[in-house]
Amino acid sequence: MEELTLDMENKEPCGALFDLLARVGIPGLSGQEKVTAYILAGKIAAFGHAIQLEVLHHVDDLTELAMAGHEPERALGQRKEFSRVVETLPRLFAQLRRGEIDQRRLEVVDERVAHLPTQALITQVEDTLIEVAPGLNRSQLARQTTKLVALADPDGSDRRCQQAKAERRVEFRPLPDGMAQLKAVLPAVEARMAYDLLNADVAELPQDDRTTDQKRADAFLDRFLANTKERQVQVHVTIPVETLIGLTKDPGLLDGYGPIPAELACELAMQGPWRGILLDEYRHATGMSTAKYRPTAPMREMVKIHDGGTCTAPGCTSPIRELDHVIPWPKGKTTATQLKGLCSWHHHRKHDNYTVTLDPDGTTTWTTPQGRVHTTRPHQY
Repeated sequence: MEELTLDMENKEPCGALFDLLARVGIPGLSGQEKVTAYILAGKIAAFGHAIQLEVLHHVDDLTELAMAGHEPERALGQRKEFSRVVETLPRLFAQLRRGEIDQRRLEVVDERVAHLPTQALITQVEDTLIEVAPGLNRSQLARQTTKLVALADPDGSDRRCQQAKAERRVEFRPLPDGMAQLKAVLPAVEARMAYDLLNADVAELPQDDRTTDQKRADAFLDRFLANTKERQVQVHVTIPVETLIGLTKDPGLLDGYGPIPAELACELAMQGPWRGILLDEYRHATGMSTAKYRPTAPMREMVKIHDGGTCTAPGCTSPIRELDHVIPWPKGKTTATQLKGLCSWHHHRKHDNYTVTLDPDGTTTWTTPQGRVHTTRPHQY
């Protein structure tokens, strides 16, 4: 039987790869081969989704397809609408066809560029995304697209922000087994503050057998039932100085959320304290240092800003919970550029046979126990 090798992951989906996967026995594969099989299956699935979208784009009567595919015609109609990407995002669609991105990533791009008023602006956004999309996960691609759309159409971004705010709401939905769902759609800044308040409440709860999610739910109810004390939390918004003084309408960055319209970012800047951050030639934040192992509070804040507020492990979008000396202390200094922000899970995993190196430009390279190499680049403002 032919072996699954790393070089196969660079091939475009084809019948030979499909036949190979159909013949292999997954339980008997090595750890490396299982990863390769997973990647190849994703490529083939992406190719299948691309063919379906292309068919939908060139079919007017959906009834025949709905009956043959045992799908609701309404759901098929929604996919028909999405099939516009064949023409509006042709190069990203080609990446889907080659298995370089999956359908869910293409969907988050389409959802955001669909608001742009002209095809020329959509193409402008695609020009940038085509280079980075294969290396980003869905959340990262969504943030990047949101930022590019705001840059391409700042006035439209502000207008859509106001329209979306007008649709804020709270919804109640009964669930089985004595439970219910309370869903709130809120402005991003206030929602982030509310979530941080709940996390602050959770941090002061006693250690018991409840999960963090359970504690957060209990803290949520306690706040409505007035069983908790008042707390103060901060939200961090990063704004280009050119935007702050009115020269551009580049979006701001809300920590833990992503890009927000320039007008909202400037409004927040006028309501609270702010400090300047120096950027290097790559538009990466630079900062302070200390001779101690433990970073100071301002330095912890600086590292979070430097890393964009999210874990720097490849593909992770969880909030930063811990700081890691990429080069172990004391050989590695305690500086904002030598420390990297990680979630608790990846900080633990880093010490589990994962090798991490740091380049002078802030790029980190992770080598997995299987020998695979992944890179992450510092956040660019």
